[in-house]
Amino acid sequence: MFYRTDLKKRRVCLSRQIGVAVDKIKTKKMIYIVIAALLLTGCTYQGQANTPTQDTIPEPKVEVRHPNIYDSEDAAVVVKKDLEAKTVQFQNISTSRRYTLTYDGTTKLYDKYGQGISMSQLKEGSIVTVRFYKPDKSLAYVEENPDCLSYSNVQNYSMDLKNGTILIGNESFNISGHVVVVSGGRETDMMEVNQVDEISVWGYKNMVYGIHVEKGHGYLRLQNEDYFVGGWLDVGDKVIKKVSEEMLLVVPEGTYPVTVSHRGSSAVQEISFARNEEMVWDLGSVEITEVQKGRVLFTLTPATAQVSIDGREVDTSKPVVLDYGIHQMRITAEGYDSVSQYIKVAEPSANVSVELEENEESTQDESTQKENSDEEDERGEEDKSPSKKYSSSDSEEDDDEEDEDEENEQDDEEDEENEKKDTQTKPPVVSSTSKYKVYIDAPEGVEAYLDGNYIGITPISFGKEAGNYVVTLRKTGYQTRSYTLQLDDTEKDVNYSFTELIKLEE
Repeated sequence: MFYRTDLKKRRVCLSRQIGVAVDKIKTKKMIYIVIAALLLTGCTYQGQANTPTQDTIPEPKVEVRHPNIYDSEDAAVVVKKDLEAKTVQFQNISTSRRYTLTYDGTTKLYDKYGQGISMSQLKEGSIVTVRFYKPDKSLAYVEENPDCLSYSNVQNYSMDLKNGTILIGNESFNISGHVVVVSGGRETDMMEVNQVDEISVWGYKNMVYGIHVEKGHGYLRLQNEDYFVGGWLDVGDKVIKKVSEEMLLVVPEGTYPVTVSHRGSSAVQEISFARNEEMVWDLGSVEITEVQKGRVLFTLTPATAQVSIDGREVDTSKPVVLDYGIHQMRITAEGYDSVSQYIKVAEPSANVSVELEENEESTQDESTQKENSDEEDERGEEDKSPSKKYSSSDSEEDDDEEDEDEENEQDDEEDEENEKKDTQTKPPVVSSTSKYKVYIDAPEGVEAYLDGNYIGITPISFGKEAGNYVVTLRKTGYQTRSYTLQLDDTEKDVNYSFTELIKLEE
């Protein structure tokens, strides 16, 4: 009895032990199978919730940029902006090293007064304080530097590229060898800045580091200009040039009244000029005004000054009869600085007052000055004052004198015109007898103009004479470009090679 009961218990216990052993074996087998499967799929076990499958795509990691976080600060010039890519290129003013940074909505931008601005308002060429984060090249802060020198929309300036200086008003500044010059969103060269351009300038401690061309220049070509050759072209009183055949004139960007005049006749047209674009004015269909003349009364200091109009000396003791239009005037006097300028005659009568500045090197003694004074007094007694004579020009005697003067003027002008026709087939812009030459080597196969006058197809050369000149390069289907040349008097040839012209989009 007891034996059977004990035997049953032993059987049950053994069965349980066998079951547990089998379960353990099954469990280990399953574990081995899972591990093998994981190894074959290249995955590791990370828990059921995070185990990726073929249908699971990991979420991309999002970097959050925190505002006002930076590890570097710089004084730099703005070189280029890309509003689509949201990048800005800078140039360090000390090392001239360039680098590009990205910006977003967290970037802070201020003008020199601390007022917030947009990226589109930040000008290339301006000097700014830059704060940025080096690891991801992110731009945190930009402020126009309030301590730098700056001039906006400057028109009264002159450049000396040979000596690397720019004169703004009466102040002279040096130009950095790594100056940033930007025109129309494109980085350019100082030689492409023309005197008719309107610019903004930034610098620091008497050194200019950035220039932005606010208003650039375009080009004017005349067609059917034969009647006006030898006359004058005036573009809004900003550019005055003698008309020649096949001329291509550099003109300021904007809309201006353009006047051509010759032999007392003139034509006027309002023309809009776009930057780097060429406008053509056909003079064959313009309405030409009838020949008109004006009487010009000169008031000179000193009274002994000599006046030449269009290269011919005139008597200024009485009104000078001149054709309507532009005339070139030169005034000289011993002991005084000469004056050369243009005058426009557009009314029946006009007054021109010029006071010459005494030459610093002049050593006139008191006796010479007294003699000059006496001569002035004697002239005043004989001829009376010019203003009185001009105001009494209705008298019969004066009318006769003026009629005679007018006839003489016409005879002289006819002689002068004949002289011009003989010598002005294509007026030389620079002496061809110069021993040394200026060579334009590249780009090849383009039209070349010197101060607006056509000189040939490149490569080409012309006689070298000291002075400032503008070389314009043109080719149909390409963007016209101009360069300012400053030639010295050194006894050697000069060679220039310019970049290829940019093809225009059709």
